[in-house]
Amino acid sequence: MKKIMNGILATIIAVGFAACEKAEQSKFPGYDEVESGLFVQYLTKNEEGRTVVPGDILTMYMKYTTEDDSILFESTQDPRPVQMKVDTGKFEGDFMGVFIGMNEGDSVSVMVNADTFYLKSAGYPEVPKFIDSASFLKFTIALHTVESLEEMQARRVEEQKVEFDKEKEILAQYLSDNNITTEPTASGLIFIPGSAGSGAAAEAGKRVSVNYKGYLLDGTYFDTSDEEAAKANGVYNPNRNYEPYSFTLGNREVIPGWDEGIAMMSEGGTATLIVPSSLAYGANPRPGGVIQPFNTLIFEVELVGVE
Repeated sequence: MKKIMNGILATIIAVGFAACEKAEQSKFPGYDEVESGLFVQYLTKNEEGRTVVPGDILTMYMKYTTEDDSILFESTQDPRPVQMKVDTGKFEGDFMGVFIGMNEGDSVSVMVNADTFYLKSAGYPEVPKFIDSASFLKFTIALHTVESLEEMQARRVEEQKVEFDKEKEILAQYLSDNNITTEPTASGLIFIPGSAGSGAAAEAGKRVSVNYKGYLLDGTYFDTSDEEAAKANGVYNPNRNYEPYSFTLGNREVIPGWDEGIAMMSEGGTATLIVPSSLAYGANPRPGGVIQPFNTLIFEVELVGVE
């Protein structure tokens, strides 16, 4: 009888374990729990792709949602791709651990505990109020490129060289079309003097005040201190004061093209500055979407004060 009871007990325990295992497996059907609280499902597997190792730079598509598919982030809404330097997971259930061993061209769906992701992986001080900390976040990731830091830096240098060359061609055409023959300075700034100022010379370290109109080569305005020009060119903002912009010359408070160009003027003078992107914002787009990477900028400036 004792043997029979032991056998029945063993069967009950085995069935219990099997039921628990089945319940755990069915938490997110189709997903493998690779670590506690971290579930992964491969959507696409590219066996021929380059395998991710610690230190690699990844470029990817990423979207993440709540468990009920409310979108929290989607990379297609940002002009810049998602890039990430990867390392091994630092703790059980670390989201970063998903990437090691993936291949270029792979796509995955990942379920990760919200509390673990926000507080540990992302370093938030707390889980956002609208997120249940015990819930899971669903990530969809498509891995586009895998490269080392050195490879990424070399690629960016080459890409930027191509873009700078394109910018030079566009600027040369603009200068030709507008019969501008002024030679650029050594840095590339084109300074076209207007009326000569009779006041104090602008010098590094002095506080200067400048009225300006700023626009692209195609005439699209992006900013101005002139209220009437702002209204006429569709950039008027009723919440700002239209007045000269003041800054300390040579103190890197403005773009390099301004520091160089304004220093060539005297109080009361006017000029036009044609500023290549290397002396402005380079490869970085500006808020508002008008100034894009590698845009040459034009400023009509008036130096109204030197202190």
